[in-house]
Amino acid sequence: MDLQIAIGVMAFNEEGNIARLLDSILGQTAYDSIRRVVVIASGCTDRTCEIVERYAAEHPKIHLVPERRRAGKVRAINTFFGLAPEPILLVSSADLIFEPQTVAALTAPLADPAVGMVGSHPVPLNSADNFIGFTVQLMWRLHHEVSLRNPKMGELIAFRNVFRGLNPDTPADEVQIEHGVRSVGYEIRYAPDAIVHNRGPETLSDFIAQRTRWIALNMRIQRKHHLPVSTLQTSPLLEAMVAYVRKERPRWDWLAGAALLEVYCRFRAAMEYSRWNSGTSTGWTPVASTKQLVNDPDPNHAHAGIRS
Repeated sequence: MDLQIAIGVMAFNEEGNIARLLDSILGQTAYDSIRRVVVIASGCTDRTCEIVERYAAEHPKIHLVPERRRAGKVRAINTFFGLAPEPILLVSSADLIFEPQTVAALTAPLADPAVGMVGSHPVPLNSADNFIGFTVQLMWRLHHEVSLRNPKMGELIAFRNVFRGLNPDTPADEVQIEHGVRSVGYEIRYAPDAIVHNRGPETLSDFIAQRTRWIALNMRIQRKHHLPVSTLQTSPLLEAMVAYVRKERPRWDWLAGAALLEVYCRFRAAMEYSRWNSGTSTGWTPVASTKQLVNDPDPNHAHAGIRS
């Protein structure tokens, strides 16, 4: 299938990983199908723009769009829409690393004219030899199991360029895109071989902060905007948990602890959702321990493995 692909990367202070992400894009088996890579750097105060500029100077497919003010991911995606006429668009978080076959696997289902959007398979780099690492791995494994039955979009998505833009007042970009794609008659698929690596929180406090934020956002989407979120539904999660336990036989004490932690985060998320409704929410800050995917002895890393 001869595809024309544009990749949009939404970045805020991603100097710790943006080079690795770009290297992994440059190393794709489907690289020849990628027409442009647009990095929207919104309100960055670190070296993100400097690093991307170096890549752009060597690779004409890479483009930097610096924004002086951080206006949110949805607005950044709308900016990307205006710069990418290609029929197939990918939207990526900046704190990812692609496997070499990721873009090919992610876009392969689009060979079916009935398919309009495809979700990737996030696999965290956290070690599962401690409770927090186990819980992070469990969360994304359940995401995978749910997606095998009811595709759930996430960190990297591919979709047909069939609508104009997103509502910036609705925070979840992938849910809006899914709704837009479905509204014009397309199906949604999950590509389990389209693997992207991320890093989950490394501390209990960071895990609670991130998980609470995600659940609260999903509650807002589901209740206020009437867009269903499969991972908030009890039945898909129970089916995913049963499948996971049968395959992995995890430690029962850690599994019970992770379940209790999820209940606690959902309680906190409900409180945060109430604050949103009352107009007293103070917003969110990035979780620092998720931003350095690989421990790098060289803090000035910017061009490791760059493709010529």
